[in-house]
Amino acid sequence: MATIFSISKLIFVVTCLSLHLGLSSADFSIVGYSQDDLTSIESSIRLFESWMLKHDKVYKTIDEKIYRFETFKDNLMYIDETNKKNNSYWLGLNEFADLTHDEFKEKYVGSIPEDSMIIEQSDDVEFPNKHVVDYPESIDWRQKGAVTPVKNQNPCGSCWAFSTVATVEGINKIVTGNLISLSEQELLDCDRRSHGCKGGYQTTSLKYVVDNGVHTEKEYPYEKKQGNCRAKNKKGLKVYINGYKRVPSNDEISLIKTISIQPVSVLVESKGRPFQFYKGGVFGGPCGTKLDHAVTAVGYGKDYILIKNSWGPKWGDKGYIKIKRASGQSEHAELTGVTAP
Repeated sequence: MATIFSISKLIFVVTCLSLHLGLSSADFSIVGYSQDDLTSIESSIRLFESWMLKHDKVYKTIDEKIYRFETFKDNLMYIDETNKKNNSYWLGLNEFADLTHDEFKEKYVGSIPEDSMIIEQSDDVEFPNKHVVDYPESIDWRQKGAVTPVKNQNPCGSCWAFSTVATVEGINKIVTGNLISLSEQELLDCDRRSHGCKGGYQTTSLKYVVDNGVHTEKEYPYEKKQGNCRAKNKKGLKVYINGYKRVPSNDEISLIKTISIQPVSVLVESKGRPFQFYKGGVFGGPCGTKLDHAVTAVGYGKDYILIKNSWGPKWGDKGYIKIKRASGQSEHAELTGVTAP
């Protein structure tokens, strides 16, 4: 018989927090190359071979390998040019360095349906930060044990499921004291209002957890593709939530208050080329409008919001990115939200 945990706190979905780029220089030992690697074609080939070993890359034909090297070299030049600018962030060679930007977007970004901005919410759930007056200057839910290790959606546009699950995992830890890795695959298979690997909705996946609960990752492991719903055949622990609400649009203070209570599910604009190779520092700039990637806010500092991504620990800063805070200026970050208990 299943063990059931019902969570009586609120989860938030922030549906517009976009990414653009601010200003810094990079430590080349961190970004995966040095200036010596750029001096000749031979040195670039050696760097490529070393990169292939590091990321377990194998190509089926010599023609494919040549094509991937040319792509790698083009990306390397772009990364180096960006790092020489006075930005607050830097880029690095990661496992996506042999993909063109279009290939990367097709494989990893997927899409967020346009009507995802029309957000359902639970009428019987109170907005949880309503009574929050004092909140810390910074918080990192990783340090409080409320964040599972960074996961990898792989070439499947299932970011929406990973974002929802990471938020529910955090709430479960805060309420019960137990950090348990939950099943993205169950949402991928069973939330039929979403579109599987082609994109989906945090809100409908939250509604699924309200109505059905979600099993553990161990019980219902990730398969990198959508399949038939097998939730009824699974046993063991299930985690439920009670509902969800929106975080007000263009209201950074409401977002920060919300993150001070719990991790928050958010949408970002990630199709810019620098996002593909982000390695460290703080992203900052004006707000974009084409939200395309669901992630999870797991903390904040004086000048940034800390985001957990679902592209594995080799991307970004061990799987995380810091996004520049708007400092209360709504023109820098459009914020919309949803809560769920």
